[in-house]
Formats: sequence, structure tokens, C-alpha cells
Amino acid sequence: MASNNQFNGDTMLPAFQANAKNNDSGSKSSSKLFNELLETSKNLPSTSSDLGPILLSVNEMKKRAQEMRKMIPHDSNHTKAHYLLAGSGLGIHEVESSLKNLQSSELLTEQRVAQGYNDGDLDTYLHIKKDENILSSIEQSLSLAAKDFDNFVNQNFNLDWKQRKDEVRESFGILVKKRQNSSTYDTSNLAPLDPKSGSLWGKPGRGLLDGDSRLNVNENYIIREKFEKYARIIYRFNNSRQSHNGDFQLTKEFISIFQNTTDSKYRQLLDGWEIVDNAKDHSNTVVSSKKYLENQFLNYVDKLYSKNPSEGLPTNVNKIRAFIDLKLKTGKNTWKFSNLTIVNGIPVWALIFYLLRAGLPQDALEVVINNKLSFKKVEQSFLTYFKAYVTSSDHRLPQEYVSRLHTEYNQHIKNALDSDPFRLAVYKIIGRCDLTRKNISSITLSVEDWLWVHLMLIKDDMDVDDPVYERYTLSDFQNTMVSYGENRFNNYYLQVLLLSGQFELAVQYAYKINEIDAVHLAIALAAHGMLHVSTYKQDELISVNDGQTQINFVKVLGNYTKSFKYSDPRIAVEYLILIALVNQNEQIELAYEALRELILETKEFTILLGKINSEGIRIPGIVEERQPLLQLSDQKDFLYKITEQAARRADEEGRIHDSLLLYQLSEEYDIVMSIVNKLLGELLSTTDLNQPLFSFDDNNETNPVLIAKKLIEVYINNIEISKRVQQKNKETCITLLKLVDIRTSFPSRQWQNTLQQVEDLDLIPFTDESSTRTRAQEFAHLDENILKNIPNLLIITMLCISNIIKQLNDSDYQSLTKKQQIDSLKRVAKNCMIYAGMIQYKMPRETYSILINIEVGL
Repeated sequence: MASNNQFNGDTMLPAFQANAKNNDSGSKSSSKLFNELLETSKNLPSTSSDLGPILLSVNEMKKRAQEMRKMIPHDSNHTKAHYLLAGSGLGIHEVESSLKNLQSSELLTEQRVAQGYNDGDLDTYLHIKKDENILSSIEQSLSLAAKDFDNFVNQNFNLDWKQRKDEVRESFGILVKKRQNSSTYDTSNLAPLDPKSGSLWGKPGRGLLDGDSRLNVNENYIIREKFEKYARIIYRFNNSRQSHNGDFQLTKEFISIFQNTTDSKYRQLLDGWEIVDNAKDHSNTVVSSKKYLENQFLNYVDKLYSKNPSEGLPTNVNKIRAFIDLKLKTGKNTWKFSNLTIVNGIPVWALIFYLLRAGLPQDALEVVINNKLSFKKVEQSFLTYFKAYVTSSDHRLPQEYVSRLHTEYNQHIKNALDSDPFRLAVYKIIGRCDLTRKNISSITLSVEDWLWVHLMLIKDDMDVDDPVYERYTLSDFQNTMVSYGENRFNNYYLQVLLLSGQFELAVQYAYKINEIDAVHLAIALAAHGMLHVSTYKQDELISVNDGQTQINFVKVLGNYTKSFKYSDPRIAVEYLILIALVNQNEQIELAYEALRELILETKEFTILLGKINSEGIRIPGIVEERQPLLQLSDQKDFLYKITEQAARRADEEGRIHDSLLLYQLSEEYDIVMSIVNKLLGELLSTTDLNQPLFSFDDNNETNPVLIAKKLIEVYINNIEISKRVQQKNKETCITLLKLVDIRTSFPSRQWQNTLQQVEDLDLIPFTDESSTRTRAQEFAHLDENILKNIPNLLIITMLCISNIIKQLNDSDYQSLTKKQQIDSLKRVAKNCMIYAGMIQYKMPRETYSILINIEVGL
């Protein structure tokens, strides 16, 4: 900027001194004074502020003085000027006198210039005017460039330090309270989940695959081995689903992983899987849980009997008798309970109870019938009750028997001092008696026995006439189990939650045992339609909606996949498509979103989405191979909902090369060509003219020139693809590639060849002066990627002409041909300058100044 001021000052100084010579002696001193001021002003700094340059021409000073004079009242004195000039020794009257002398000198100069024009000195004036235009253009360009830089700095470095502080605090886990109601709180980037599109792109915070899990499946050999075992099962499970083979036993496959475990912690998981396997075939939780507990008990009895066989046939009754002898006898003829009803050496009520416990009501009925004569007087009607109970479809007493049994229970059994505790238990179970006290404290029961008794007392189909004290539903049972909590059940709490039908809480608790196992428990429950799934919420695993406990299934799978999405993207796909196991619109859309997120984060486009080879043939990736499991009707649907949406996301995030590949995979060939044209246009317009556009080491997947050359060949040669690309886009790409050739010739100083290439390109007027205006009118209608390269093309043309003329002038030979060549080149330059003048304000500001400087040197 300093050199620019010096140049302007030297340009103005001769004219000023010429005027001063024609003044009287008083004006000479004034001129000398103002010359000193002018020289002093050269040391003042020049800025790019809105004040403009400090060094001004006389005309500009006059113009500004007149503007300032209009703003000053006529009666205003010059008090402020006195203060300003006090230190310089100037009086205000001297300044006024000097200004008047200057004004009269300026008028004389104007008259002489006018006389010069009349005398035919027009060329001199035009030359001076041209110099002034050049200097003005340079000054303006420098000033505006500095101003643009200041604006850029202000826009890009004006940080919100409070926001940055909050972000840093949050990154260290320090919670920051958001001021939701503040008028300065920007909510413009918040976008709710749209069930139709499933898009969470506008939502702030982590994505579906960026949860709070710290699991690392590659941490050690044991974890990796378990991960791979589960992954192989999931892969085969998806294969079975895709082939519509319903024989795949998912839960039994998971059970096989725990068959040989001895750890009590993992024994919970094995029991849990067996409960799930039993429950998958039942729609009623109470029925399936009773059945499981009864089978479990009977299997236990069988194992005991096989180790301690007794006399007689191995019937169910004999096995239960053997169990009772082992558990209730303290000696050969002594029992743990003194008040047992013993018939023929058998505690008959205990035998009935444990036969019911083993799920053998028909065997229990036979025992009752065979021993009816041994029942006491108050028990004579029991055979009637029990027979009705066993033969009913739902193991419920008819209402006419319920009242009678309750009366007998309350009068003779409930408070009897010598009552057999197993008799009380049998009466309580078949008649649902005294539900205010559901426990049977006189009998030592295992956790499984205790759960079984509670399940036997549940009745969900309550009548409105049933008294409150007889109400006990599954919901009551569930609340009871949760109120006791895991501490009450030690290492049996997972089974308790599963047996009570609280599958969502069971998954949550399983995370405390092992995260990998918890995830696969959720998958199995979802596969069998046993999970209640919530809408996606980033920070909630369990929620309650209308009294129903729900689990965030997307979070379960997203968190798990986070640990191996980079190391094993194929396996990640197998898990993420399981989100669509829950056949709900939102879950299916979230499966698409999770897959798009996996694609964009891992960038494994070939593995996940496939590729299009050089012949234009599509080779599918793993996601497309699993298309049937994502409820996508056809390939077109897949390309739109997965690949193209991922491409749009990448485009929105400014990941141009990723979006380019994704649009290519989604077969949006016209969009691909548009992006390539944009990349190529940007590269050509922003790269210095003396720099190469690419090197032979460049990646053909990231360099726009190599991409464009490859694509234009495929898109033109493949008829089907060519039909799907607009002709204008293809023509633009071809033109830009020709510009690449020009830019390759130019740095190698092939002036003649480069100029010929520009002429062949036929974008700017060369020899036909009449077409210049037409070309200028067509300028605005050019493709924007070509349009932005016209300025550089003009500079290249003018530089080529300048260098060719210089070469001709430097040559030794003189001929008419040489002069004709130079004249021809100057005509081309003239056409270019006329064209540039017509589009001057549609080009960068500095371009026209550069062209003028080149033209001056011709």
C-alpha cells in the first residue's frame, strides 16, 4: 500500500507545481507550504477502511471541500480550525487565501487543457486518462481486497467464547444447563424425528451409533471369541429369515454357548435362555412360567431319583415319593414336620402338593381317589373340589364350589393347631384362599417354589363381582417382584424378571452381568415378539408409557455396534438390520438411518454398498444383499432410502468426495456429473495459473480431473447411463476437460499451442469483432462452472499473445509477415479487451486491472 501511495503522489505532483508557477509571489509561498504538507502526507498510513485513500487529487479535494462546506452554517467561525493549525504556525486567514489561489490556478489549468484539446493534443489526454484509470483500478483493487480480507476475518474468527467454553466443559463430562427459554438460544438447527423419513440428521448430539457404551469386543481373546460366536449365530439367523426358513432355533443356539458354564453368574443366563425358549411358544406369561417351573422341578426330581433309585416302578408318583423321603425325612421313620398326615407310610398331603408342583395334577387326582377313605370328616368334600379343579380346562373351581371351599378353609383348616401344612397349601392353591397372606410360612420353599405358588394364585380374568381381597393379577405379581429387588433374590433375579414377564427390565438387569449377553437376550426377545419397544430416545434405555415398561431397542443395538463398526462393518450390518425385527414404521426407518450412519462413518462404501465397474455394471454390497430383511420392495427403493439418502447427508456435511461416490452407487448419474463439473470448475478457477492441476501420484478417487476423465468415458460409452445424464452436463464436462488441457499447456510455456487450444474452445471472441457483443450477451447463460473460468481464460489468452509478440519482437529477422502476425495478435487482444470491458462487472475486480496491465505492455 505504501508504494501505491508514493506512485499516486508522484503522478499528482507535476501538475500541482505547474499551476504554482503562474501565481504571484504570495501564491508561491502558499504553494510551497502546501507542497510541504503534501510531502508530509506521504508518511501517513493508508488503510482499507471506508475513509478511502489519504492521497487525493486536487479535483477530489475540491469536491470533498464543497461537500463539507454545504454542511457548515454560513455564520460558522473557524474556531476548530484554529486549534487544528495552531501547532503548525498557520493562521486561518492564510489558509483561506491559499485555497483561493489554488482555485484560480486550477481554473487556469483547466483552460489550458481545453486549449490543448482544441490544438489536437487528444492523444496526450487519452494517454494521461488511461494512466489515471490504471492507477485508480489498482488502488481500488488493493483497497477492496484489504476490505474483503477484514470482512473474512470478522466473519470467520468472531467466536462465541461462551459457547466454546460450554462445549469444552461438556467434553469433560461437566453438565451445562441450557437456557431453553432464552431469546438468544438458537433452536434453528433442531429437527424432530419424522417417522416418514426417519431422519435424525438435524438433531444435535450423538448419532445412533455413538452411545455411552464402553464395550470393546477386541479388548482380549475371551471377549473376541464370545463376540464371534454370537456373530456367527446372528449371521445364520439372518440367512434363515431371508430364505423364509422358520426352523432356525435362535434361543437354542444361544443356549449352546452356556451349556458347559459353572459360574453362578453365567448360570443365571443359561436359566434365563431356557425360560425364554419355553416362553416363546406361549402367549400367556403365567401359563408359560408355571410350565417352566413345573418342568424344571420334575427334571430335578428325575435326576435325584436316578442317583437314589427306590423300590418299585419309576412312575411319577414313586419319583415324588422318593423326593419326599429325601427332603422331609430325618430318620428311618421320622419326619421334619410332626403334624403330617401319614397314610401307609406316605405323607399324603405332601405327595399331592409336590405332584401339583411337578405339573402332574392327574397323578395327584389318582392319589386323592386312592386315599379318600383316609381323609378326615372335614376333608370329605375335598375329592369333589379337587376333581372339578383338575378336570377343568383352566384349572379353576366352579363358582358354586369356591364359596364352600373358602368356608371350610376358614373354619377348619386355616387356624387348626394340628393342621398338616401341606394340606393348607393345597387348599390355598386350588381355592385361591386367603390372598391377603400369599406365603406359606410353615413350609420351607425354594425361590422357584415360592414363585410357583404366587403364579398359581394369579387370576387375570377377574369378574367385577369378585371381592377386592380375592384380586391378584400378573401386574400385582410384577410389582411385588420389583419391590423386593435383586438383593432379595441374589443370583436369581434375572429368572424372576423373566418368569414375571418383565422382559424389558430383564434386559436392563442383564447388562450388569454382561453387556454382550444382554444385547443378545434383547435380540431373542424381540425376535419372538416379547419386547415392548419405545420410540428412540438418545439417553434412555428403559421408559414407561401408559403404565407399560418399554425398552429402547435401537439404543441396545446401536451401542453394541459402536464397539466394532470400524473393525467389522459387515457384522455391524447384520446387527443393525435387526432393528427392523420390531415391525413398526419408526423402527424400520431407524434401521435405515443407522445403516446410513454406518456407511458415512466407516466410509466402507465398496463393502457395504458395492461398486459400479468400468463397464457400468453394478456389483452389490452387503447392505443390498440384505435388502429383503429391510422391507424394501425393490432395488430402486433400496437405492433411494439407503444410498441416495446417505449421499444427501454427505453432501449436506460438505463431504463432496463421499457424496460423489454415494450418488454414483445410488445410480444418480446426472447428479454425479453435476458434482464432478462443480469440483472441476472450482479446481480450475482457484488453482494458480502456473501450478499443475494434478500429478501422476494423485488418487483417481479424489482428483476431479482424473474422476472427470474416467466418468465421461463411461457415461458416453454406456448407452443406458448416457440416457440418464443431461446433455448439457456432458458438454460442460467435456469443455472443462479441454480447459484442463489448456491449463496443462500454459505452464509449459507452449504459447502458440495454448492460444490455438483457446481458439478451438470457442468461448471468447478471436477474429470476428462483430461477434464480441453476442458473446458478451451469451456470457450470463454459460454454465456456472465454465463461467467462473472465463476470467482466467482471458488472462491466459492475453499472456500468450504478450509472450508471442515479445518473441517476435526479439527475433532478428524483419519481414512483412512478422508485422502482420503482430497486428493480428493485437486485434485478438483488442477483441478480448472489448469483450472483457463488456463483462467487466461480472468478473472478479482484479481481473480487468490485470488485463489492462498486460495490454499496456503489448
